[in-house]
Amino acid sequence: MLQQRGAITFNEIMQQNEVWKSTIDIVNQKRQELVSWFSKEGFGQVVFMGAGSSFHAALISSRFFGNITGVATSAFPSVEIFAGQKLPYEDRRKTLVVTFSRSGETSETLWAIERLKAKSPNSRHLLISANESSPMAAVVEQALFIPQAKEESNVSTKAFTSSILAMKLLTAILMKNNAVYEELVKLPEKLEIKKFHKEIQKITGIKPVHILVSGNGINYGHACEGSSLIKKMSSISSECNYTTELRHGNANHATQNMLAVVISGDSLMKADGYIIGELSQSKCQRLVICEKADNRLGNSDFLIELGSGLSEYTRDLLIAPIMQELGFYLAISKAYNPDKPKHTSHVVTWKEHFFQE
Repeated sequence: MLQQRGAITFNEIMQQNEVWKSTIDIVNQKRQELVSWFSKEGFGQVVFMGAGSSFHAALISSRFFGNITGVATSAFPSVEIFAGQKLPYEDRRKTLVVTFSRSGETSETLWAIERLKAKSPNSRHLLISANESSPMAAVVEQALFIPQAKEESNVSTKAFTSSILAMKLLTAILMKNNAVYEELVKLPEKLEIKKFHKEIQKITGIKPVHILVSGNGINYGHACEGSSLIKKMSSISSECNYTTELRHGNANHATQNMLAVVISGDSLMKADGYIIGELSQSKCQRLVICEKADNRLGNSDFLIELGSGLSEYTRDLLIAPIMQELGFYLAISKAYNPDKPKHTSHVVTWKEHFFQE
């Protein structure tokens, strides 16, 4: 790392190949225990929850789990489960609640687990976290801990991606889906973090004043996380949306000073290409991230092709480090420190009375 500023975050981004390998080993060590537990409990639905980046992990994992298993799934911010007068889902069915928390200490997430354990007898809990000695670890029935994913930086990078990978691997194991499992275990070797350095640095050279990140399907969760990271690290105004929803006036503010990032998948590539074409009329700069571009996507100002050879629902995890690097280099270009972004804490806590009437 040539610059001291942001060295912690940069190193944590770069460590993800090795952390993913460790995650695969950890899931395999727990697979028999977890498969037996799932079989015994007979869950009728799965609810994913988290706060901040962990909520975005919940969004992505919910879409993946539902697609692979066909089981009813939903994802909610932790505070909605903790503070709502009623639970935001039907809790008469046997429910697995999968909680993502890198620290295991986030207050509203811990309160949500405690509320469900007290008032929802049909719920059982699986925690995915980097911290095995956290308060949450003491109150759940099952947990997957990834200690190699512990972070010093205030922004989540390797904890975010490894948590999603752990849940995806568990899903493939539960469904005995060997094809998906074999693709997932290839991800560490497919993650070529250095491959896109020059392109990402070239993108930051345009010095955007506003950024729009969009994606459809499972890529929407990555758009949410990418937009959030950019705001945290670089303090550049950033927002996220479904790509196809941009047709309905959600990009009317686009100008030549805006960077539009479109994360494109296979299933809606033609629709994505149509939106990319419409964005060109605003003169904004357009970055497309995809597996491999073809004439359906049209032209863009910047293009990052993953070239992974993996299917849409497994290769999406390769997108996260690209967005992390983009946020990092945008911060460096503004002489900000990505390790210590403004108004961002490593662990977010609330005073409980804020939620009481």
